[in-house]
Amino acid sequence: MSLSDGSTGTTLSADGPGEFWCALCNQRCTRNSSSGVEYGHALDCPARPSELSNPDEK
Repeated sequence: MSLSDGSTGTTLSADGPGEFWCALCNQRCTRNSSSGVEYGHALDCPARPSELSNPDEK
């Protein structure tokens, strides 16, 4: 699956190892191959690991 904004022709893909599109938040995510932690979910996505910090909170 790929995503293009049409303006630059740049295409985002999820073809790399551990990369996928989350069906719940529609974000491109990456699964860490050693720990299994998934990064990239939207902050309000139910699939986002609860132990990940919120980058908006300092």
